[in-house]
Amino acid sequence: MADMRNLWWSAGRMAFQVAESNTDWRNARWSDSLHRSATLLEPVWPKHDTGGPFTFALPTIALLLHAGPLDSEPERVPVEAIVAALAPRRADEDAPSLEDTIRAGLADRHHDLGDDSKLSALVRWLTVYHEPVTHTAGGMDLPAFEQTPGGSLLDAGARWAHHRFTYHYLQGSVA
Repeated sequence: MADMRNLWWSAGRMAFQVAESNTDWRNARWSDSLHRSATLLEPVWPKHDTGGPFTFALPTIALLLHAGPLDSEPERVPVEAIVAALAPRRADEDAPSLEDTIRAGLADRHHDLGDDSKLSALVRWLTVYHEPVTHTAGGMDLPAFEQTPGGSLLDAGARWAHHRFTYHYLQGSVA
């Protein structure tokens, strides 16, 4: 129960932290996107972990929904479309990356990602590249389960959510 409260608390806090003062429709869409993200994540949210790639899934999915097509409401986007957008691009290298899709969608909504807005700061934070971590600061090898592959937090959240959503919503619903 406390884990679910943490998820919803994070969603509420993020809604206020990223809200823009002069654009009510953007704030409403951002809140709706966070609500949908948290609703989808609730059944797959880890029950006893306090950190990890799942913590980046909430803003990753919310950004994907917020940047979605102008005629779609976040709560109406099918889970299959979300899973497809989160999928790694291995099948089609020419397909746009998740980051490119989000950036293009935000540009279509007239967000200037070069400004100092809170949404721009969130996108920058999630998309900065991090080197792989395979050793401690002292040079000792880390066990495989403690190593991180490198990349962005957006990619880490997308990988985690894609795996969980595929199992829970797509494969789980067939069984």
